[in-house]
Amino acid sequence: MASFAVTDSSAIGKCVVSQCTVPLAKCVTTSPTCLANLLCIQTCTGRADESECQITCGDKFTDSKVEAFTKCAVSEKQCVPQRQDDGSWPVPKTEALVTKFSPETLTGNWYISAGLNRAFDIFDCQLHKFESPSPTKLVGNLQWRIKDPVAGTNFVTRYAIQEFVQDENVPGILYNHDNEFLHYEDDWYILGQREEEYVVIYYRGNNDAWDGYGGAVVYTREPSVPKKWIPEIKESLKKINLKWEDFAETDNSCRAAESKLEELEADLQLVETKVAGGLQIVAQEVSKDVVAIEREVAKDVLLVEQEAVKDITIVEKKVVKNIVAVEKEVEKDLTKIEKEVEKDVKGLFGVKK
Repeated sequence: MASFAVTDSSAIGKCVVSQCTVPLAKCVTTSPTCLANLLCIQTCTGRADESECQITCGDKFTDSKVEAFTKCAVSEKQCVPQRQDDGSWPVPKTEALVTKFSPETLTGNWYISAGLNRAFDIFDCQLHKFESPSPTKLVGNLQWRIKDPVAGTNFVTRYAIQEFVQDENVPGILYNHDNEFLHYEDDWYILGQREEEYVVIYYRGNNDAWDGYGGAVVYTREPSVPKKWIPEIKESLKKINLKWEDFAETDNSCRAAESKLEELEADLQLVETKVAGGLQIVAQEVSKDVVAIEREVAKDVLLVEQEAVKDITIVEKKVVKNIVAVEKEVEKDLTKIEKEVEKDVKGLFGVKK
């Protein structure tokens, strides 16, 4: 999920229109979801929680067109400056981490039953299924739900696969690197664990849009945090100056999920309702920008053509002038030669001058 830096939106817009014209055009003309994402992001500009607002937009409205457009604007053309690390989520000291941890102890079904960062950690039905293909690797099949931002009751389920590798020297660190989308990296730091009961994880990461984001979660086998383990969890959080009181418990009741078809229909109905009022306006604005670019390009081409014609005309005149001069010189030389030949012939046959 991308979070854009607070910067000159006008400069970003010009860069996006000129450098990412094709994915932008596909976004606004073929994907209501992508258009809804753009409209949503516009409402975040200037807000105190601008980054969190942008992340929420990305979570609500996402599809392949959104990813293609984001990849172009953020990773390929760098129209959006990366938000720099402000130190909000520092790397914890090794002393704060567990001294022993085996990825195999996290296999099976686990719930994120409490989270710290509202942008990343607090969603409904966060059921994560882990596997450990080797003693130092962990693969998570993650799912979470977001509420329909229009109806407020229906759910849309999101999915992701993440792979972690344990640090060779520090058992309490797991790395999720080498990801293609936005080149994001997440590092997990294990603060506390009671096997088969809970795991407390602090994380920080970076991507092409934001360097230094972070958060913390509590994994439990049960959908909610067992009260008897809260004192232990509090102690593990104190080691890096985090407070349990700042965490929010999540709703993992996970009522019967809608079918894929129902989810698709709900998504389509959602974005159609969301963008109905703004679709025409945004399309017109994008069209104006594209037409403006085309006119500038046409103007430049015309100027180049005019300059080229002018240069060719000058060259032609010079060539003609040189040819005429050469022809005159050749004629003079031929006349001279003819006179010399005539003189020699007359002398040969004894013709008097």
